[in-house]
This record gives sequence, structure tokens and C-alpha cells, in this order.
Amino acid sequence: MHKGEIFYLNITERFIVEKVAEARQKNKENTKWNGHRTVAEKSSVELNVAGFGAEFIFCREMNIFPDFEIKNTSKVKGTDLYDAIWKGYTIDVKVNRNPNNPLMIPEYAKSNCDLFVLFSCKYPKYRFEGFATNKMIFNKNNIRMTRVSAYVLEKIKLLSIKDLNI
Repeated sequence: MHKGEIFYLNITERFIVEKVAEARQKNKENTKWNGHRTVAEKSSVELNVAGFGAEFIFCREMNIFPDFEIKNTSKVKGTDLYDAIWKGYTIDVKVNRNPNNPLMIPEYAKSNCDLFVLFSCKYPKYRFEGFATNKMIFNKNNIRMTRVSAYVLEKIKLLSIKDLNI
């Protein structure tokens, strides 16, 4: 995967991604849990589709198996640990639906993941933006006020796969 590389989900992959996203959303609605402080809303199924689509593409391209499990997880409670393990590193896949947005992780969602992967998405098209290490993103100098207080890292600072030296 190269920074700026474009990926598409084919029709079969879209079917899988949409079904998993719908099941995850239905679980959130049925349990009245979205992982933070509010009840999950039906309108957020598109967020689940975009997010799981990015996870699916990362796993597909790295030849690892995506996590299809349907369960409640929370960064706040420490039960949302990572999206994948690649070469022994825990990976948290992030997605922006606005391609101009940087990598943003709310302060409440700080985690111990080793690496973060950012994609931009106009479903079913995804653009790989790059990697960030835990140390890169979770630096107090990166805290900015977005909709919430968040760690923000501009896309220009993201790493390519070669920069990781893995």
C-alpha cells in the first residue's frame, strides 16, 4: 500500500461489508450502546459501513483476516483494543469521509494500539492516507479542539509503509 493509493470494494466485498456493518449497527441499537456516552442512532449505519470497509481493505491488502465479530466495545472502558494484528503490531484503522480531514482521535479514545492507519472514503472508493505510530499521534502538542478535544495529526506527517521499517 502506497500513500495516495486508491482501493475499491467489489460488489461481493460491498455485500459483506454492508451486512457486517448492519449487524454491528443493529447490535448497538438493540443494546443501546455506541461505545461512548450516547445511544446509537439508526443514521450512523453509514459510519459503520465506511469504517468496516476501511478495516476490510486494510486486511485484504495485508493478507490478514478481518474481524467479523459482533459485540459491544468501548475505548472509554478499554474493551476496544484494535482492529487487526499485522506483523505482530496492533492496528487501529481510521476513516475520514471528508478527504481534507487529518487523522483525528478524540482524547477519550486514546489507546495503546501500536499503529494507526488512515483511509479517506467516498464509499466504495477508499484512499490510503498513511500510518501513524502511537507515539506520533498521542503527543500533548497534537491536542486540538475539534467537535471534542482530540489528538490531531496532519496527513502530510503520516508514514508510508516503507517509513515503518517493518
